[in-house]
Amino acid sequence: MFDDMYSRLLRIADYKVLLFLPIIISLLVIPLVYIHGIPLGIDFQGGTWIELITGESISPEEIDGLKLKLESLTLKDLQVYSGRDVVTGKDKLTIITTSEVNKTEIEPMLEALVGTLREMDTAIAPIQGKPPIDLEEKLSSRFRADVKFDEDTGLLTIDAFEINEKKLEGALEFYLDQNITMDLQRKNVNIKPVGETLGRTFREQGIRAVIFAYLLMISVIFFAFRDPIPSLAVILAGTCDALIALGGMSVFGILLEPASLVALLMLIGYSVDSDILLTTRVLRRRTGTVDDRINNAMKTGLTMTGTTIVVMVVIIFVSTTLFQIEILANIASVLLIGLIGDLTTTWFMNAGILKWYIEEKGGKLKILKFKRR
Repeated sequence: MFDDMYSRLLRIADYKVLLFLPIIISLLVIPLVYIHGIPLGIDFQGGTWIELITGESISPEEIDGLKLKLESLTLKDLQVYSGRDVVTGKDKLTIITTSEVNKTEIEPMLEALVGTLREMDTAIAPIQGKPPIDLEEKLSSRFRADVKFDEDTGLLTIDAFEINEKKLEGALEFYLDQNITMDLQRKNVNIKPVGETLGRTFREQGIRAVIFAYLLMISVIFFAFRDPIPSLAVILAGTCDALIALGGMSVFGILLEPASLVALLMLIGYSVDSDILLTTRVLRRRTGTVDDRINNAMKTGLTMTGTTIVVMVVIIFVSTTLFQIEILANIASVLLIGLIGDLTTTWFMNAGILKWYIEEKGGKLKILKFKRR
């Protein structure tokens, strides 16, 4: 399928023309990102993320009604959508806004959909008599639980994260020496507020980490190849891939958040991997013409990239239609855009630079070799 792909490509256009295509695209992306910007997630901008486990599906009319109520609170960049929780398999509702939400204002609106809101698992058990004084201390140390007892109703209430029903029931029967019938109500809401200052700090730290990783990658490439032209070609390809991905994020409104920032790093790593594959095969092998070596590397590289692109498409489809996992969809989207861009940066630009370097400059790759002791 990919046999002699590069040779067939050169019959359509000169390699020196193809070489500049990814560079032009990348240069056009810079003003696009500057003017249009890239939307920031709440981790980098500040805001509130709310996940509500509904237990049953919510109609589009109910979602629209809730959104209208929330809009009355003048929340910025409001998103409300339904999905399915991966862990519990239950239906859920996700609310995202770049504003800080007042819990006392929003809780009545959410309770109208699911009833009482619980940020922890709650176990309620009727018991005989008053519990021992040290019961709260024992349950707190074992389950990290908050224990309350109502003398009027004889109900023992235990709040904790991720309660194991059987273990808690067994512990109560042991400590109280009586049969226990427990009603366990699982956590149904998760509210994550991020302040503007904290979001800015996260953003600055994330950008510093990316810059440090990028500089480290440049150092490793130059140290390994010890030849400026092939090294710069690999670095330029990775940089263009990242710029193309940023342009796609700007156009399609993909949020810049920790997950998508990690996806950019993964993309640069993948790009460098495919470019190193091309560079080593073209400059280290001595059999065949330059085009033959590029054809050989291209067959392997396109198979790898094509498979990864298909996987990303499947991930985007599953995470947006079945489970509504926005973070996973963002990661896959960034990688998909970057991988499509990598097809041009690697096989148009990098391959063209190497072809020019060998045929016109007589270049040879100097790969660092370690002596065995």
